[in-house]
Amino acid sequence: MATLKEIAQECGFSIATVSRVLNEDDTLSVPEATRELIIETAGKLNYKTRSERKRVEEARKKGLHKLSRVGIVEMLSVGEQIEDAYYMYLKNNVEKACMEEEIEAVPMHFDSGTGEYKNMGKPVDGIIAIGQFSDERISAMRKKTERIVFMDSSPDEQRYCSVKTNYETGVRQGVDYLVRQGHRNIAFVGPVNSRDSKAVSAPEERRRLFGVLTGQYGDTVKPETIEVTGTARDATEKILAFITGDNNLRKEEDKVTALFTYNEATALGAIKAVQNAGLMVPEDISVLGYNDTVLASYMQPPITGIHIYMDEMARAAVEALGKLIGGYVNIPFTTLIPTTLMERGSVKKRSKNEN
Repeated sequence: MATLKEIAQECGFSIATVSRVLNEDDTLSVPEATRELIIETAGKLNYKTRSERKRVEEARKKGLHKLSRVGIVEMLSVGEQIEDAYYMYLKNNVEKACMEEEIEAVPMHFDSGTGEYKNMGKPVDGIIAIGQFSDERISAMRKKTERIVFMDSSPDEQRYCSVKTNYETGVRQGVDYLVRQGHRNIAFVGPVNSRDSKAVSAPEERRRLFGVLTGQYGDTVKPETIEVTGTARDATEKILAFITGDNNLRKEEDKVTALFTYNEATALGAIKAVQNAGLMVPEDISVLGYNDTVLASYMQPPITGIHIYMDEMARAAVEALGKLIGGYVNIPFTTLIPTTLMERGSVKKRSKNEN
Protein backbone atom coordinates (compact mmCIF):
# COMPACT_ATOMS: atom_id res chain seq x y z
CA MET A 1 0.00 0.00 0.00
CA ALA A 2 1.34 3.42 -0.98
CA THR A 3 2.29 6.18 1.48
CA LEU A 4 1.29 9.86 1.36
CA LYS A 5 4.89 10.71 0.47
CA GLU A 6 4.85 8.42 -2.55
CA ILE A 7 1.57 9.89 -3.77
CA ALA A 8 2.90 13.44 -3.30
CA GLN A 9 6.03 12.60 -5.31
CA GLU A 10 3.97 10.98 -8.06
CA CYS A 11 1.52 13.85 -8.58
CA GLY A 12 3.76 16.80 -7.58
CA PHE A 13 1.81 18.21 -4.63
CA SER A 14 2.80 18.63 -0.99
CA ILE A 15 2.19 15.83 1.50
CA ALA A 16 -0.09 18.15 3.49
CA THR A 17 -2.28 18.87 0.46
CA VAL A 18 -2.44 15.19 -0.50
CA SER A 19 -3.40 14.23 3.07
CA ARG A 20 -6.16 16.82 3.35
CA VAL A 21 -7.67 15.87 -0.02
CA LEU A 22 -7.67 12.14 0.69
CA ASN A 23 -9.17 12.64 4.15
CA GLU A 24 -11.90 14.85 2.67
CA ASP A 25 -11.00 18.06 4.50
CA ASP A 26 -13.87 20.43 3.63
CA THR A 27 -11.86 23.49 4.72
CA LEU A 28 -9.27 22.93 1.96
CA SER A 29 -9.81 24.99 -1.19
CA VAL A 30 -8.10 23.49 -4.23
CA PRO A 31 -9.04 23.31 -7.92
CA GLU A 32 -11.19 20.33 -8.83
CA ALA A 33 -8.55 19.16 -11.29
CA THR A 34 -6.01 18.97 -8.42
CA ARG A 35 -8.42 16.97 -6.27
CA GLU A 36 -9.15 14.54 -9.12
CA LEU A 37 -5.45 14.03 -9.89
CA ILE A 38 -4.61 13.26 -6.25
CA ILE A 39 -7.52 10.81 -5.90
CA GLU A 40 -6.65 9.15 -9.21
CA THR A 41 -3.00 8.78 -8.20
CA ALA A 42 -3.96 7.37 -4.80
CA GLY A 43 -6.20 4.81 -6.48
CA LYS A 44 -3.49 3.81 -8.93
CA LEU A 45 -1.01 3.28 -6.08
CA ASN A 46 -3.63 1.39 -3.96
CA TYR A 47 -3.67 3.93 -1.13
CA LYS A 48 -6.29 3.53 1.59
CA THR A 49 -7.57 6.37 3.77
CA ARG A 50 -7.80 6.15 7.55
CA SER A 51 -11.50 5.22 7.42
CA GLU A 52 -10.84 2.60 4.75
CA ARG A 53 -8.00 1.11 6.79
CA LYS A 54 -10.28 1.02 9.84
CA ARG A 55 -12.92 -0.84 7.86
CA VAL A 56 -10.37 -3.35 6.61
CA GLU A 57 -9.10 -3.88 10.16
CA GLU A 58 -12.62 -4.44 11.48
CA ALA A 59 -13.25 -6.92 8.69
CA ARG A 60 -9.94 -8.62 9.44
CA LYS A 61 -10.92 -9.05 13.08
CA LYS A 62 -14.17 -10.69 12.01
CA GLY A 63 -12.45 -12.77 9.38
CA LEU A 64 -14.58 -11.24 6.63
CA HIS A 65 -11.60 -10.07 4.60
CA LYS A 66 -11.08 -13.66 3.48
CA LEU A 67 -14.69 -14.17 2.46
CA SER A 68 -15.46 -13.54 -1.18
CA ARG A 69 -18.05 -16.15 -2.17
CA VAL A 70 -20.62 -17.58 0.24
CA GLY A 71 -22.93 -20.39 -0.83
CA ILE A 72 -26.57 -20.02 0.24
CA VAL A 73 -28.37 -23.33 0.74
CA GLU A 74 -32.11 -23.35 1.39
CA MET A 75 -34.31 -26.04 2.88
CA LEU A 76 -37.54 -25.04 1.14
CA SER A 77 -38.40 -24.75 -2.53
CA VAL A 78 -39.84 -21.51 -3.90
CA GLY A 79 -43.34 -23.04 -3.81
CA GLU A 80 -42.97 -24.04 -0.15
CA GLN A 81 -41.73 -20.55 0.74
CA ILE A 82 -44.97 -19.10 -0.59
CA GLU A 83 -46.79 -21.10 2.12
CA ASP A 84 -44.38 -19.95 4.86
CA ALA A 85 -42.47 -16.78 3.96
CA TYR A 86 -40.27 -16.95 7.09
CA TYR A 87 -37.45 -18.77 5.33
CA MET A 88 -37.65 -16.50 2.32
CA TYR A 89 -37.16 -13.50 4.62
CA LEU A 90 -34.22 -15.26 6.29
CA LYS A 91 -32.56 -15.77 2.90
CA ASN A 92 -33.19 -12.15 1.90
CA ASN A 93 -31.57 -10.96 5.12
CA VAL A 94 -28.53 -13.19 4.56
CA GLU A 95 -28.11 -11.80 1.04
CA LYS A 96 -28.40 -8.26 2.42
CA ALA A 97 -25.79 -8.96 5.13
CA CYS A 98 -23.43 -10.35 2.48
CA MET A 99 -23.94 -7.31 0.28
CA GLU A 100 -23.16 -4.97 3.19
CA GLU A 101 -19.82 -6.77 3.65
CA GLU A 102 -19.16 -6.82 -0.12
CA ILE A 103 -19.42 -10.60 -0.21
CA GLU A 104 -20.85 -12.47 -3.18
CA ALA A 105 -23.85 -14.62 -2.19
CA VAL A 106 -24.10 -17.68 -4.43
CA PRO A 107 -27.36 -19.71 -4.56
CA MET A 108 -26.73 -23.47 -4.38
CA HIS A 109 -29.26 -26.09 -5.48
CA PHE A 110 -29.45 -29.76 -4.58
CA ASP A 111 -29.46 -32.18 -7.51
CA SER A 112 -31.42 -35.23 -6.33
CA GLY A 113 -30.10 -37.21 -9.30
CA THR A 114 -26.43 -36.84 -8.39
CA GLY A 115 -26.92 -36.20 -4.69
CA GLU A 116 -24.77 -33.06 -4.91
CA TYR A 117 -25.16 -29.31 -4.50
CA LYS A 118 -24.49 -27.26 -7.58
CA ASN A 119 -23.57 -23.62 -8.01
CA MET A 120 -22.43 -21.48 -10.92
CA GLY A 121 -18.83 -20.36 -11.31
CA LYS A 122 -15.95 -20.67 -8.87
CA PRO A 123 -15.97 -22.72 -5.65
CA VAL A 124 -17.48 -21.14 -2.53
CA ASP A 125 -15.42 -20.20 0.53
CA GLY A 126 -18.13 -21.30 2.94
CA ILE A 127 -21.84 -22.12 3.19
CA ILE A 128 -24.76 -20.67 5.13
CA ALA A 129 -27.49 -23.32 5.32
CA ILE A 130 -30.98 -21.98 6.07
CA GLY A 131 -33.39 -24.44 7.71
CA GLN A 132 -33.23 -28.11 8.61
CA PHE A 133 -31.31 -30.66 6.54
CA SER A 134 -30.95 -34.43 6.40
CA ASP A 135 -27.63 -36.18 6.91
CA GLU A 136 -27.53 -36.80 3.15
CA ARG A 137 -27.74 -33.11 2.32
CA ILE A 138 -25.29 -32.12 5.04
CA SER A 139 -22.80 -34.62 3.58
CA ALA A 140 -23.38 -33.09 0.15
CA MET A 141 -22.55 -29.64 1.57
CA ARG A 142 -19.35 -30.96 3.13
CA LYS A 143 -18.17 -32.09 -0.30
CA LYS A 144 -18.11 -28.40 -1.20
CA THR A 145 -16.60 -27.10 2.06
CA GLU A 146 -16.21 -27.98 5.73
CA ARG A 147 -17.00 -24.37 6.67
CA ILE A 148 -20.75 -24.41 7.22
CA VAL A 149 -22.96 -22.25 9.43
CA PHE A 150 -26.55 -23.35 10.00
CA MET A 151 -29.41 -20.91 10.50
CA ASP A 152 -32.56 -21.93 12.40
CA SER A 153 -31.13 -25.36 13.21
CA SER A 154 -28.20 -27.01 14.92
CA PRO A 155 -27.64 -30.51 13.51
CA ASP A 156 -24.38 -31.18 15.36
CA GLU A 157 -23.15 -28.68 17.96
CA GLN A 158 -19.82 -30.49 18.20
CA ARG A 159 -19.07 -29.96 14.51
CA TYR A 160 -20.95 -26.93 13.14
CA CYS A 161 -21.57 -23.32 14.12
CA SER A 162 -25.22 -22.32 14.16
CA VAL A 163 -27.48 -19.32 14.68
CA LYS A 164 -30.96 -19.89 16.12
CA THR A 165 -33.81 -17.95 17.62
CA ASN A 166 -34.59 -18.64 21.26
CA TYR A 167 -37.89 -20.53 21.19
CA GLU A 168 -38.26 -20.72 24.96
CA THR A 169 -37.96 -16.95 25.31
CA GLY A 170 -40.49 -16.39 22.52
CA VAL A 171 -43.12 -18.80 23.81
CA ARG A 172 -42.73 -17.48 27.36
CA GLN A 173 -43.21 -13.91 26.12
CA GLY A 174 -46.37 -14.96 24.29
CA VAL A 175 -47.92 -16.93 27.15
CA ASP A 176 -47.12 -14.29 29.75
CA TYR A 177 -48.53 -11.54 27.53
CA LEU A 178 -51.82 -13.34 26.91
CA VAL A 179 -52.24 -14.04 30.62
CA ARG A 180 -51.52 -10.37 31.45
CA GLN A 181 -54.24 -9.43 28.97
CA GLY A 182 -56.71 -11.45 31.00
CA HIS A 183 -56.90 -14.62 28.87
CA ARG A 184 -57.33 -17.89 30.73
CA ASN A 185 -58.58 -20.27 28.02
CA ILE A 186 -55.77 -20.28 25.46
CA ALA A 187 -55.32 -22.68 22.54
CA PHE A 188 -51.98 -23.33 20.88
CA VAL A 189 -52.43 -23.77 17.14
CA GLY A 190 -49.75 -25.85 15.46
CA PRO A 191 -48.64 -29.35 14.45
CA VAL A 192 -47.87 -32.18 16.85
CA ASN A 193 -44.59 -32.81 15.04
CA SER A 194 -42.28 -30.75 12.84
CA ARG A 195 -38.79 -31.17 11.41
CA ASP A 196 -35.95 -31.16 13.90
CA SER A 197 -32.40 -29.97 13.16
CA LYS A 198 -31.76 -33.03 10.98
CA ALA A 199 -35.05 -32.75 9.08
CA VAL A 200 -36.48 -35.72 10.98
CA SER A 201 -40.03 -35.61 12.35
CA ALA A 202 -39.96 -34.73 16.06
CA PRO A 203 -42.31 -33.14 18.62
CA GLU A 204 -42.94 -29.49 17.75
CA GLU A 205 -40.82 -27.47 20.20
CA ARG A 206 -43.10 -24.44 20.50
CA ARG A 207 -46.06 -26.68 21.25
CA ARG A 208 -44.08 -28.54 23.91
CA LEU A 209 -42.92 -25.28 25.51
CA PHE A 210 -46.48 -23.95 25.48
CA GLY A 211 -47.59 -26.92 27.58
CA VAL A 212 -44.72 -26.51 30.02
CA LEU A 213 -45.07 -22.74 30.45
CA THR A 214 -48.87 -22.62 30.77
CA GLY A 215 -48.55 -25.44 33.31
CA GLN A 216 -46.57 -23.09 35.53
CA TYR A 217 -49.75 -21.01 36.02
CA GLY A 218 -51.56 -23.95 37.59
CA ASP A 219 -55.36 -23.90 37.49
CA THR A 220 -55.51 -20.20 36.54
CA VAL A 221 -54.79 -21.02 32.88
CA LYS A 222 -56.60 -23.69 30.87
CA PRO A 223 -54.44 -24.57 27.85
CA GLU A 224 -55.45 -26.71 24.91
CA THR A 225 -54.26 -27.37 21.39
CA ILE A 226 -55.63 -27.29 17.85
CA GLU A 227 -53.64 -29.44 15.45
CA VAL A 228 -52.86 -27.95 12.04
CA THR A 229 -50.21 -28.59 9.38
CA GLY A 230 -48.84 -25.05 9.35
CA THR A 231 -50.40 -23.69 6.14
CA ALA A 232 -52.92 -20.84 6.18
CA ARG A 233 -55.57 -22.88 4.37
CA ASP A 234 -55.38 -25.85 6.74
CA ALA A 235 -55.38 -23.53 9.75
CA THR A 236 -58.54 -21.81 8.49
CA GLU A 237 -60.36 -25.12 8.07
CA LYS A 238 -59.31 -26.65 11.40
CA ILE A 239 -59.86 -23.51 13.50
CA LEU A 240 -63.22 -22.79 11.88
CA ALA A 241 -64.32 -26.35 12.70
CA PHE A 242 -63.19 -25.86 16.31
CA ILE A 243 -64.92 -22.48 16.74
CA THR A 244 -68.24 -23.52 15.23
CA GLY A 245 -68.15 -26.95 16.85
CA ASP A 246 -66.65 -27.73 20.23
CA ASN A 247 -65.96 -24.14 21.33
CA ASN A 248 -69.48 -23.02 20.38
CA LEU A 249 -71.07 -25.65 22.63
CA ARG A 250 -69.21 -24.58 25.75
CA LYS A 251 -70.33 -22.24 28.52
CA GLU A 252 -69.11 -18.69 28.02
CA GLU A 253 -66.54 -18.94 30.81
CA ASP A 254 -65.04 -22.09 29.22
CA LYS A 255 -64.70 -20.81 25.66
CA VAL A 256 -61.24 -20.25 24.17
CA THR A 257 -60.59 -16.51 23.94
CA ALA A 258 -57.05 -16.50 22.51
CA LEU A 259 -55.20 -18.46 19.82
CA PHE A 260 -51.40 -18.71 20.09
CA THR A 261 -50.33 -19.65 16.55
CA TYR A 262 -46.98 -21.27 15.90
CA ASN A 263 -46.12 -19.33 12.73
CA GLU A 264 -47.38 -16.39 10.73
CA ALA A 265 -49.13 -18.45 8.05
CA THR A 266 -51.18 -20.07 10.81
CA ALA A 267 -51.98 -16.63 12.28
CA LEU A 268 -53.34 -15.51 8.90
CA GLY A 269 -55.47 -18.64 8.72
CA ALA A 270 -56.70 -18.07 12.27
CA ILE A 271 -57.91 -14.55 11.52
CA LYS A 272 -59.78 -15.78 8.45
CA ALA A 273 -61.35 -18.65 10.44
CA VAL A 274 -62.62 -16.31 13.14
CA GLN A 275 -64.08 -13.97 10.52
CA ASN A 276 -65.66 -16.87 8.59
CA ALA A 277 -67.35 -17.94 11.82
CA GLY A 278 -69.07 -14.54 11.95
CA LEU A 279 -66.86 -13.34 14.80
CA MET A 280 -64.27 -10.58 15.10
CA VAL A 281 -60.58 -10.38 15.94
CA PRO A 282 -59.80 -9.35 18.66
CA GLU A 283 -63.27 -8.49 20.03
CA ASP A 284 -64.39 -12.13 20.18
CA ILE A 285 -61.16 -14.11 19.84
CA SER A 286 -57.59 -12.77 20.05
CA VAL A 287 -54.83 -14.05 17.76
CA LEU A 288 -51.13 -14.02 18.64
CA GLY A 289 -48.64 -14.77 15.84
CA TYR A 290 -45.07 -16.04 15.72
CA ASN A 291 -42.19 -14.95 13.41
CA ASP A 292 -43.63 -11.45 12.79
CA THR A 293 -42.57 -10.70 9.22
CA VAL A 294 -43.44 -7.45 7.46
CA LEU A 295 -46.83 -8.92 6.47
CA ALA A 296 -48.04 -8.81 10.08
CA SER A 297 -48.31 -5.02 10.19
CA TYR A 298 -50.37 -4.88 6.96
CA MET A 299 -53.10 -7.31 8.04
CA GLN A 300 -56.53 -6.26 9.25
CA PRO A 301 -56.20 -6.20 12.15
CA PRO A 302 -52.39 -5.89 12.34
CA ILE A 303 -51.06 -9.01 14.04
CA THR A 304 -49.58 -8.91 17.52
CA GLY A 305 -46.74 -11.40 17.51
CA ILE A 306 -43.39 -12.71 18.66
CA HIS A 307 -40.78 -10.91 16.61
CA ILE A 308 -37.71 -12.80 15.42
CA TYR A 309 -34.70 -10.61 14.63
CA MET A 310 -33.95 -12.14 11.25
CA ASP A 311 -31.57 -9.31 10.31
CA GLU A 312 -29.45 -9.98 13.40
CA MET A 313 -29.54 -13.73 12.75
CA ALA A 314 -28.20 -13.08 9.24
CA ARG A 315 -25.40 -10.80 10.42
CA ALA A 316 -24.44 -13.31 13.11
CA ALA A 317 -24.29 -16.11 10.53
CA VAL A 318 -22.07 -14.12 8.15
CA GLU A 319 -19.79 -13.10 11.01
CA ALA A 320 -19.57 -16.69 12.30
CA LEU A 321 -18.59 -17.93 8.85
CA GLY A 322 -15.96 -15.20 8.61
CA LYS A 323 -14.44 -16.29 11.90
CA LEU A 324 -14.33 -19.90 10.73
CA ILE A 325 -12.62 -19.04 7.48
CA GLY A 326 -10.25 -16.57 9.11
CA GLY A 327 -9.20 -19.15 11.68
CA TYR A 328 -10.33 -16.99 14.61
CA VAL A 329 -12.30 -19.81 16.23
CA ASN A 330 -11.16 -23.37 16.84
CA ILE A 331 -14.42 -24.81 18.16
CA PRO A 332 -17.99 -24.62 16.86
CA PHE A 333 -20.38 -22.32 18.71
CA THR A 334 -24.13 -21.68 18.78
CA THR A 335 -25.58 -18.17 18.84
CA LEU A 336 -29.07 -17.76 20.31
CA ILE A 337 -30.88 -14.61 19.17
CA PRO A 338 -33.59 -13.36 21.57
CA THR A 339 -37.14 -12.46 20.54
CA THR A 340 -39.44 -9.62 21.48
CA LEU A 341 -43.20 -9.10 21.51
CA MET A 342 -44.64 -6.65 18.98
CA GLU A 343 -48.00 -5.39 20.25
CA ARG A 344 -50.44 -4.39 17.51
CA GLY A 345 -54.17 -4.94 17.19
CA SER A 346 -55.05 -8.64 17.15
CA VAL A 347 -55.08 -9.20 20.93
CA LYS A 348 -57.73 -7.71 23.20
CA LYS A 349 -57.34 -7.04 26.91
CA ARG A 350 -60.19 -8.80 28.68
CA SER A 351 -61.91 -7.35 31.71
CA LYS A 352 -62.60 -9.42 34.83
CA ASN A 353 -66.28 -9.42 33.91
CA GLU A 354 -65.51 -11.29 30.70
CA ASN A 355 -63.79 -14.20 32.46
